[in-house]
Amino acid sequence: MRTSAAASYPVTQEKATGGRRFYKRLGLLYALNLADWLCTEALLLSGRFVEANPIMRPVMGQFPMTLLIKVALPLFLVLLCAVIYRLAGEIESKFANALLLIGLTAYSLVNLWHIFNFVLLFSSF
Repeated sequence: MRTSAAASYPVTQEKATGGRRFYKRLGLLYALNLADWLCTEALLLSGRFVEANPIMRPVMGQFPMTLLIKVALPLFLVLLCAVIYRLAGEIESKFANALLLIGLTAYSLVNLWHIFNFVLLFSSF
């Protein structure tokens, strides 16, 4: 049984859209991570806030270590995920997308918390 090129087009289009969506979500996750770091640094510099994450608390005062943990390591992991996704040839990995959505949700909530803290900070002036 032969399929026409027109019949396979929607599948190809779906594959391309699913892949782009995955990569955009990875990029958004990395951007939210950077926003978290920058907002945390700004709030800490105000002197009115402390780092809530017990793992990051001792690291936040050391710029090279913070840069490694909050910029370089996440970038490496995001690029590794992108390469593995591409090499695996998966169209839509439900597990990978579920983990990605959990990460996006968590970082979105953290950034919303930062916004709330900035409102508190600026309302106290």
